[in-house]
Amino acid sequence: MPRLRNNQRHEAKGMLAAGLSARQIARQMGCSPSTVTRLAQRIALTGSVDDRPRPGRTRVTSPNQDRLIQLRHLRDRFLTAAQTAQSLQGVVGRRLSASTVRRRLRSIGLHSRRPFRGNILTAIRRHNRLQWTQRRQRWSQRQWAEVLFTDESRFHLSGNDGRIRVWRRRGERYADCCVRETDRWGAGSVMVWGGISFRHRTSLIVIDGTLTAQRYINEVLRPAVVPFFAAHRDVTQFQQDNARPHSARLTAAFLRQQRIDTLPWPAFSPDLSPIEHLWDQLGKAVRQRHPQPQTLRQLEAALQAEWRNIPQRRIQRLIRSMPRRCRACVATGGGHIRY
Repeated sequence: MPRLRNNQRHEAKGMLAAGLSARQIARQMGCSPSTVTRLAQRIALTGSVDDRPRPGRTRVTSPNQDRLIQLRHLRDRFLTAAQTAQSLQGVVGRRLSASTVRRRLRSIGLHSRRPFRGNILTAIRRHNRLQWTQRRQRWSQRQWAEVLFTDESRFHLSGNDGRIRVWRRRGERYADCCVRETDRWGAGSVMVWGGISFRHRTSLIVIDGTLTAQRYINEVLRPAVVPFFAAHRDVTQFQQDNARPHSARLTAAFLRQQRIDTLPWPAFSPDLSPIEHLWDQLGKAVRQRHPQPQTLRQLEAALQAEWRNIPQRRIQRLIRSMPRRCRACVATGGGHIRY
């Protein structure tokens, strides 16, 4: 049962004076009758609803020092508890520990967490993101359904993404059965290109080597994008990020020649593209295959198979999130968003 707050204790004191029973008061306060009974005994003994002084070590920090600790960490969120403990002293010159600092921070809801890693957003980039999302935050689902979202992604044959966990006993950290062996360099990788729209998706294209503007035209745009727009008249806009092969003059000229309308895209904005989430889901699906791919050919085959197996409703759910992404970006002034 939760403890009664100070205002609840005063309220219960009034109810006791009015003649209500402990059970009736407990029912209204959401606590046990024994809590009310002990409160009544304390009032009769001390005349106060406050807790009596408890034995134990006195606090090492004063209320002013508590506020100073909290203010420091609100101003600099990457300041460590150990740094604060070393730079401050407790009351009467007592030593301050890092655990004490953590307790003071937890009391106001600050907890140590891994920081979100985002792209560097300069003032200009934030401004461009804000302008882009402001213009499109009121787009309808029909307008978003007319966009083909495209991107490349690289998948490694071997590597630990930090999501895999192992059950082990104390002292088994280095036991063979508890070690996941990985190649530091990934043991080779496969780059793929793909595109999604509300009702359709392109084929998954494997790209060998470095992607240049000419290769992008010859291996992606001409064989995949041009036929896609010719076959699906309900898709009218082509989205791509600002990677060099995409923004090259040669690429822009080819798209104009093919009369493919390109959706302007703010730089450093993968969080605005729904296909980024699909790459993550595709990689997870490949990691869950048994047996795992052992060669690059097997990895390519697994990626192709899992790409075809992605339900279209999952893609639709991602594209339906575009209005929410835009609103979230506007709310942060063009800053980072949770997508």
